Amino acid sequence: MKNLVLLICICLGIFSCKNSTPDPLNESNFKIKAGYICGWGSGIDTLEIANQTVRYVYYVPRNSLKPQIIKSRKLSEQEWTEIKQVVNWSQFNLLKYKTCNVCFDGCDEWIAIQNGDLSHQITFTKGLKIDTISPLQSKLAQLKTELSN
Repeated sequence: MKNLVLLICICLGIFSCKNSTPDPLNESNFKIKAGYICGWGSGIDTLEIANQTVRYVYYVPRNSLKPQIIKSRKLSEQEWTEIKQVVNWSQFNLLKYKTCNVCFDGCDEWIAIQNGDLSHQITFTKGLKIDTISPLQSKLAQLKTELSN
């Protein structure tokens, strides 16, 4: 009986092991969008990464419907590779952040990733660092800083 319990535990352990390699990214339809929005029309920005191009748009809605900054550029092969390496689709897809600070005149930050036919978006308090995606957040912040100047 003891051996049977041990055998069952071993089998359960083997079959419950997960493959640790992240889900592959569908490069033909892979897109990252990120930005922030603040209440009282005080500012909105959007960073979009797709097809090895990064585009940044910033505007203040109460001032004008025309963006104050629109910049874009091609990503180098190295930058594109770095971005793909910091995206772990499986981990990102598990995140359940859904704040609405903007509903009360605060600020929210958001990240949306499209991976083939799948997509997932999170919304969180502006400036919050999320451990499982901090490398992605750092890379997005770096690109925003570069393009917002």
